[in-house]
Amino acid sequence: MMMKKKGVTNFTFTGFKSDEILLNALSSSNNTIRDDAFNALLETLHQPIYFHLRRILGNHEDAADATQNTFVKVHTSLNTFRFEAKFSSWVFSIATRQGIDLIRKRRSEEVPFEDHVTHLESDVYFDGDKAAVLLHAAVLTLPEKQRTVFVLKYFEGLDYKRISECTGTSIGALKASFHHAKEKIKPLLNSHVI
Repeated sequence: MMMKKKGVTNFTFTGFKSDEILLNALSSSNNTIRDDAFNALLETLHQPIYFHLRRILGNHEDAADATQNTFVKVHTSLNTFRFEAKFSSWVFSIATRQGIDLIRKRRSEEVPFEDHVTHLESDVYFDGDKAAVLLHAAVLTLPEKQRTVFVLKYFEGLDYKRISECTGTSIGALKASFHHAKEKIKPLLNSHVI
């Protein structure tokens, strides 16, 4: 799995011209229509959601579990979507919350930077070079809010407005979290010059 920096993608759901049409199909009483819509949703967003969660959580098993939980939550919460943002942004916000919830559950398990490096180097699902290993290990040492903002801003390429929509946090607080995250990552990377 390559975990490099990516830009924001405008997602289109195969066979559905708009979010509204997809949402109507996902809510349809016709099983075939509903299944086709959910398959289009999965085909389009499963991999991006998995990689998004992988960057936040740092390991395959947690990312796979959180991805599955995300799509279950999307399915059970369709009636709460309000078209205030893109449907894909709403799905990503659910995924982000799933990731944060998992981080909170494991908060007491603080893992040292070196242990993250060792884990990533031996992870068969991670194929980044040494610099990528060090960066991802450093990100995994961050507190949950800083980690989430850093992943969304640096790796996903989202602007602060979209991050605010995903997290429900003010833009000023996001900027501060991103700044603090960078300041915490720098010394870890500088101490392991490649």
